[in-house]
Amino acid sequence: MRRLLYVLTSLAFVGLGCGGDDVKGEGEECVATSECADGLTCDFGATPPVCRTMQTPRPDAAPVPDADPNAPDAPANTPDAAPGTPDAPPGTPDAPPPDAAAIDA
Repeated sequence: MRRLLYVLTSLAFVGLGCGGDDVKGEGEECVATSECADGLTCDFGATPPVCRTMQTPRPDAAPVPDADPNAPDAPANTPDAAPGTPDAPPGTPDAPPPDAAAIDA
């Protein structure tokens, strides 16, 4: 009898430990989308996170630019490099040729 009681108690704890498929409805707190019912996602933009059909919109970039977009970067007569800086001779490639064989098509 005592052994049967141990077995039944063990099975009860195993059954409780496995949990159920209790899903959360819209507006209920969540920690993962898998907790929410079908068609809902966990909205981490809300405080606290809740199950919703639509996510909270995230803020966009700053509405005011940090510099005047119409201001020129430099005066038009500014040289690309300091005077006396050597330039590559004409015909010099920008990069070495690839070290791979041509594709055989």
